[in-house]
Amino acid sequence: MSVSHVGLRVRDLETSQRFYEALGFTEAKRMTVPDKLAMGLLGLEPPIGFEAVYLRNDGFVLQLLTFSGHPAPDAPDGSMVDAGLTHLSIAVDDMAAAQEAASAAGGSVVADPGGGYACMLRDPEGQLIELVHSSVRPVPPA
Repeated sequence: MSVSHVGLRVRDLETSQRFYEALGFTEAKRMTVPDKLAMGLLGLEPPIGFEAVYLRNDGFVLQLLTFSGHPAPDAPDGSMVDAGLTHLSIAVDDMAAAQEAASAAGGSVVADPGGGYACMLRDPEGQLIELVHSSVRPVPPA
C-alpha cells in the first residue's frame, strides 16, 4: 500500500497551479471527471464541473480540484492548532528565493522567525504552507 496523492480543493485552479509551480511542482496530469461519476463519489447534484490537476514534486503528488457547479463556501483560514490537516511542508534549498517566488505567485508570508530555516505562508486560497530548509527537514527523502 502507498499514498497516491493529497487533494486540495481550490476556487481558482490556474492561480493555485501557478503558486505551486513557483515552489517546484510540475503538472503530471489534468482531468475532468464526468458528472455521473462525480455525483456518486461526492453526493453532489449535477452540474458538478469536477476538474483536477495533479502536480508532482519529487515523489509527492498534490491534486488541486475544483467543482465549478458547486462553488466552495468561504471558510476561515486554518491554523496549526486546529484539528485535522494543518499544513503542507515543502523543503527548499534557498528560503529567500522560495519566499520571493511564493509571494510573486500570490502567496503571503505569515510568520518568519528569521534564520532562514523555516517560515509559514499562505497560498492564494489561504492554505497554510510551511517552507523548511532542506538542511533541517525532519525526515530526509527516501
